[in-house]
Amino acid sequence: MQKVARLTITFLVINLILIKASLAGQSFFYKELNIIGGYSDKEEWVGKSEGLKNSVGFEYYRKSSNEYGDYLTSDLQIRVAYDSLESSDDAWGIEIHNAWAEYKLDYGYNLKFGHFDPAFGLEPLLDTHATLLQTLAEKNVGFKKDWGLALKGSMPEFDYKIAAQLGSGMSMHRKDGSYLLSSRIGAPTYKTFQYGSSLLYGEVLKTEGMNTFPRNELLSGKAVLKKRIGLDGQYLFGPYLFKGEIAYGKDDNEKVLGYLFETDYTLPNYQNLQLEAQFRSWFNDLDEGSTDDSTLTLGVSYKFSSNITFRTNYIHDFNLASGKEDDKLLVQFYYYGL
Repeated sequence: MQKVARLTITFLVINLILIKASLAGQSFFYKELNIIGGYSDKEEWVGKSEGLKNSVGFEYYRKSSNEYGDYLTSDLQIRVAYDSLESSDDAWGIEIHNAWAEYKLDYGYNLKFGHFDPAFGLEPLLDTHATLLQTLAEKNVGFKKDWGLALKGSMPEFDYKIAAQLGSGMSMHRKDGSYLLSSRIGAPTYKTFQYGSSLLYGEVLKTEGMNTFPRNELLSGKAVLKKRIGLDGQYLFGPYLFKGEIAYGKDDNEKVLGYLFETDYTLPNYQNLQLEAQFRSWFNDLDEGSTDDSTLTLGVSYKFSSNITFRTNYIHDFNLASGKEDDKLLVQFYYYGL
């Protein structure tokens, strides 16, 4: 916990120094409120979803520039969250999501350090920070953010990112030689059809929960050797946005496989309303039968304004790994604005 605190304080100090040193720039301070609730056949009344809890927070985003243009981008995104399924002593926590600075080098290279997405799959391309629908990242890597360094760049037809991180997720742990290496190369994000391929390798720690403070407990002191190859894609076709990804590899000696298909439909004459459908499956051991955890999600998202979004999802969890199916209905009120 002390190491995480020192790292966060160091990041803030460096950020403030760089901001003061800059000749010009733009900064934005956003407030965030997430209220989520629902009912599950298995857990009954719930106040959380995968990667989301009732929370209040902020995001501070800044671009610094000089006479030659932008040279530094920094972002700090923090939530104070409440887990309704924990005891009162363990329910509250602080989550540091983004805490990074990205420096623009010569020749189109960018160097990033701090807390950010590993370079694998759809997750680095999508903003799932506040959405009920999630990618494969939690089941595949074990978390969506990690502490480390990354190099980003562009070629005429492709963008690429290479990252070296600690392999411990939301909070900082360094045990059993943990580390995480990842890379992705893909079509530029401005294209209608985006696609990419990814590689991941590392000794990754299993942690419980999303907290940074107090620090998440390790589920095991032994790191898991993860090897992955992945493909992902997005295609915008009129009012439809199709998304998909697949990941294959090993956790130690167990073969794993995951895939996701999603379709989002924005009503042409009423673009504040979006319909969503996603099927996602993860196989924990391909050599064993019935080890997959599969979910079908149908959702509706409505934007009351540029700052306020209401979402509702019906989720059917086939949960073949444990033999217990579950039906869940979730609703979410989300505010994010200046």
